[in-house]
Amino acid sequence: MPTTSAHASNPTQALNSSALQDITIIHSRRLDTIIDSITGDPSNISTWLRDLQGDGKWPDSDVDYTAGCDGRKASWPAADHWVRISTMAAAWHGGLQGYDQYVNSSTIFTAIGNAMNYWFNNDFTNVGCLVEGGTDSCPCGTPGFWNTNWYANVIFIPSLVAESCLLLNDTLTHTQLSNCSNISLRAYGVFDHGYSFEAGANILDIAKTGLDQSLLVSNVSLLSDAYRRVHDTIVIQENISIAADGIQLDGSFGQHLGLLYNGNYGKDFSNGVLVFETAAAGTSFAADIKARAALETLVDGNRWMINLNVETQVLHWDLSPVGRFISSPVAAGQASSGILTNLSKVEELGENWNSDVLVDFARSLSSNITHANVGGILGNRMFYKNDYMVTRGPGYVTSLKMYSTRTRNTECTNSQNLLGFHLADGVVYTYLQGNEYEDIAAVWDWNLIPGITVDYNATVLDCEHTKYIGKEAFVGGVSDGHVGVAAMHYANPVTGTLSWQKTWFFLEHDVQYVMIANISSKTDAPVFSVLDQRRFSGPDVFVNDMRTSGGNFTDPDSLWHGDVGYEFRGVNGTYELSLEWSNKTGDWSSTGIFSGQETVELFAAWLHHKDRSAPISYTVYPAVDYGTFVLKRAYTHLTEIQNDASVSALLDEDHYTVFGVFWDAAGGSFTFTDEVYGSMKIESSAHAVFIYCIDTGSITVADPSQSLSNLTLTISVEDGLEGPCEWGGENSVTAHFDMTSSVLAGSSVSQNLNY
Repeated sequence: MPTTSAHASNPTQALNSSALQDITIIHSRRLDTIIDSITGDPSNISTWLRDLQGDGKWPDSDVDYTAGCDGRKASWPAADHWVRISTMAAAWHGGLQGYDQYVNSSTIFTAIGNAMNYWFNNDFTNVGCLVEGGTDSCPCGTPGFWNTNWYANVIFIPSLVAESCLLLNDTLTHTQLSNCSNISLRAYGVFDHGYSFEAGANILDIAKTGLDQSLLVSNVSLLSDAYRRVHDTIVIQENISIAADGIQLDGSFGQHLGLLYNGNYGKDFSNGVLVFETAAAGTSFAADIKARAALETLVDGNRWMINLNVETQVLHWDLSPVGRFISSPVAAGQASSGILTNLSKVEELGENWNSDVLVDFARSLSSNITHANVGGILGNRMFYKNDYMVTRGPGYVTSLKMYSTRTRNTECTNSQNLLGFHLADGVVYTYLQGNEYEDIAAVWDWNLIPGITVDYNATVLDCEHTKYIGKEAFVGGVSDGHVGVAAMHYANPVTGTLSWQKTWFFLEHDVQYVMIANISSKTDAPVFSVLDQRRFSGPDVFVNDMRTSGGNFTDPDSLWHGDVGYEFRGVNGTYELSLEWSNKTGDWSSTGIFSGQETVELFAAWLHHKDRSAPISYTVYPAVDYGTFVLKRAYTHLTEIQNDASVSALLDEDHYTVFGVFWDAAGGSFTFTDEVYGSMKIESSAHAVFIYCIDTGSITVADPSQSLSNLTLTISVEDGLEGPCEWGGENSVTAHFDMTSSVLAGSSVSQNLNY
């Protein structure tokens, strides 16, 4: 690569009247979205003006300008220089409500210019620093403001520069305009090099800098190129042979080749689409029908992943789709702090597109409720492309995150998420008030993440041992939209010392059932199955219908805490229940790049597998006060049919439904007793998960391994009696399922057994 960067040229195109009208419309609308998205706090402007030094630099005590190899890689603090400039530029331009005193102010205008010039004078000139900082192309010690993280040089700083320059527009000096263009076009130029990071949300972020540059200099060719790149990216990824970044068929969003990221990169992606498409609505640059459908797929998936913190009235993503940003406190303003999406803009775009999906999304999330399940969704959904299931019921949301040979568990990047290895080991979050897991990562025991089964402290938790592809293919689930079954075959990808099979049944009437079987552990570490680790919700905790102050319980029958109840089956000394809650203090630096102490009253409950050869199971009742829990246990009738290495099967007697998992590649069979037909048998030709509603004849299946071409299930009455009326007088029925649709591999397929 060249050692110096040439001044980028910005030819002004000869515009016809139609193109001129379009670019004028887009320009005006883009200024509005820039002002709406300002991240600095305008109330600090007076302080910033006072503290700005004569050379255009803020004191080092205010802004950490450390750059190059010594600069922090994530959320580069030096970028705050441009956050302040962009905020002041928005105030000078006008549109920041409550700050009209700064509109066209000569004082703030002069300060903006000085601050811009300071950065321009210290901008790096070795273009190798753009992407290869810290290497031979840009050795440590190379002068200028650059970061070893390409993101800071290609997206973070250029986007702030482009936005600030567009707000100032024709008031820029020739030199300032040249510097604005150089930084923007230098970043946009990475598209010519095919870097691996040019995928998913990053494409839209880079293209947005190109958009702002094109509007700054009225370059319709650049504008067209930016829109082309964006529209080429707003597509559904349909190649199942690789983990592709972007929108998935099931509404999940993948980034970094196998990680679920709706709550960060997916959010950035949809926000980028909002910028481009609210600006282009009604112009020749607007998205086509296919791109609109792709965004609707993503937004429809997002609805299932958003919860409300009732106390703060802030919408949040479920922690699983925020990925490594679980390590950030809410105050840091990153993905864990809220959905960071302008719902008014979503509704605006939905109205422009006549999209019920977008309009309903925006309006439903704006409703006033008193529990976490915002949006009014009830039911179950399997995101089979990212091994993720969500159940939403009256007053609660439960999510489940797994991983397989097709996906990854998590990542530690830029020193974020130092301890997160277990974040996809069957992690279960249950939200009732929405604050259960907020700001607790700094004090968490990361070996007791909610829902996981773990050989405690037997895996090193550090950044170097965090990101892995799963070892087992049979991971996934089946859903009919109302109820669902998820299955995970797990083997520790680092140590190889722990494996198990686990099934989660999400049933009608807001009942959940968990089976754990075939545990194999090769260490002396205790094996725990974690029920929850969350903020304590007092004052009472009940074990075996008696108030308790915690401890170990060798023969537990039930547990209730914080409006979630558990009922345990067949303990017989095979496992014990442990509970503790107390104030825990930790520092955010233990998990990532932020620092500061956090104290939380933390509740933890787990089962200790004393006899690892014995399968265990338990029932979960979310969103119940203690009295309701006692009553609901009494009138819930579930029959565990089988729970071992070959079959996990359950009969919901109250709703006349059988749920099952066949773990063996060759399938298998099991029998159960029906109150009407007596002994019944279900056989499968291969490994699968299924839901069979006996009274309606509806059967829904899925292949978690995503490898089958076909599947056959046979259901029969063992005693020679006729089966249900849908069987047409026969004593058995066979259902054949075509599983060859590769783009839908892993999805749920249904039939009605009507003969």
